This record gives sequence, C-alpha cells and structure tokens, in this order.
Amino acid sequence: MGIRKIQFILSLLFLIGYLVLIVIVLTVEVSDTFNMQKGENSLIGEINILLGVLTGAIAQILNFWFNESDK
Repeated sequence: MGIRKIQFILSLLFLIGYLVLIVIVLTVEVSDTFNMQKGENSLIGEINILLGVLTGAIAQILNFWFNESDK
C-alpha cells in the first residue's frame, strides 16, 4: 500500500469523524429530548472545545492536499 493511499485514507477518516462530531453536536443542541436539564452533567462544553481543535486541523489537511509544491 503506497504512502499516498495511506495519507488519503487517514484524511478521509478524519473528515468523516469530524462531520459525525458536528452532527452529534447539532443534534444535541437542537433536540429537546437529548438536551439535559440544567444542573445535570453534560459534556457538550468539552465536545465544543474538541470541535474547535478539530476545525483547526481541517486547514492543515486541506493545505496538505492542495499544496502546490512538488516533493
């Protein structure tokens, strides 16, 4: 298996995981049945932080694939 194929698979897995995380956050935020009552434990704050960190990584992945320099 070539290095470019492995890089492509890892990038694709990261993007799919990122999109799944966005869907989960939006589902929890919009839905009244999944939303927890005030005062109960919720990890939505931590998930939002994770989403912010992963959003920064998207730029690095796009830079890798659309970089003009030949290696």
